Amino acid sequence: MTRFIIRRLLSSVVVILIIITLSLWITRQAPSNPCLQEREANACACIKEHALDRPIFPVHNPPPLTPLEGCQYWESSGSLVLGPIEVLPLSEWSETQYVIYVATLLQGSLGGSMVTDRTVLETLGAALPYTIQLGIQALLIALLIGVPAGLIAGLRQNTLPDYGVMTVAMVGVSIPNFVLGPLLIMLFSLKLGWFTAVGWESWSDSVLPSITLGLFYAAYIARLTRGGMLEVIRKDYIRTARAKGLTEQIVVLRHALKGALLPVVSYLGPAFAALLTGSVVVEEIFNLPGVGTHFVRSALNRDYNLVLGTIILYSSLLVVLNLVVDILYTVLDPRVSYDD
Repeated sequence: MTRFIIRRLLSSVVVILIIITLSLWITRQAPSNPCLQEREANACACIKEHALDRPIFPVHNPPPLTPLEGCQYWESSGSLVLGPIEVLPLSEWSETQYVIYVATLLQGSLGGSMVTDRTVLETLGAALPYTIQLGIQALLIALLIGVPAGLIAGLRQNTLPDYGVMTVAMVGVSIPNFVLGPLLIMLFSLKLGWFTAVGWESWSDSVLPSITLGLFYAAYIARLTRGGMLEVIRKDYIRTARAKGLTEQIVVLRHALKGALLPVVSYLGPAFAALLTGSVVVEEIFNLPGVGTHFVRSALNRDYNLVLGTIILYSSLLVVLNLVVDILYTVLDPRVSYDD
């Protein structure tokens, strides 16, 4: 297990480095430049501070430099242009945007925002607790609704409860967040007045966003749990447990439940990561001060460092959560082993 974890961590570093490389290149292909929002003198200082007057990679296809009084900068034309490839001398590699950014990461920093006076770590550190709380609450709602509903449907196959649960699950999967969120606001905020429509001042303000985010996953978890229970309930060891005279409750809770939840456990890692990354729309609808809101606004403002910092945060969470799920899988299913 230790060797498996070490291999996964090393491969995760490579994956995140590839993500950083692609993300850096994609953000630099966006037209416009965040520094140009400043006055011309400040724009040149901003360009030099963030190395926007330097090539992106040591091996690059150089676009023409855009002149500005007192300095010049690289700006993409917005289209992919094939042309001659230049390789910078080894002595100039440390001055490229990519090497400078990776060196900043190795120092434990994500750089400073190109639009505000705050660092990226400060911005994400203030927003992350809201996103994590929203994701945890949505996941709890999904589990508390999805697992019992899936068990009922699996244990009562082809009966009215089974058809009812699967119908509701299909509806839940079909309704997108950007439709469900406004509907909940209209009903519970504007009409009934139970919750505030936007903002996050207290715990109750997170109820509607959590429900909006969690119902889709509750429907999917219900379907997974039903499928897992239908597969396990027909196994030989379940028939043996019943033949020993055990009650149905003990058979289900002690013997069948573990196997039925295996598909759910394997889904929890990607699901929780998707809850965190997929909260962008929900945070915008309810005007929450989470990471997703900062990500959208930084993309619109061409705040390269904040966009890259958010991508690194999301990808790191995804890698870590998938590793945790793989370890939990060995706990629930002794047949699974990662030992050589």
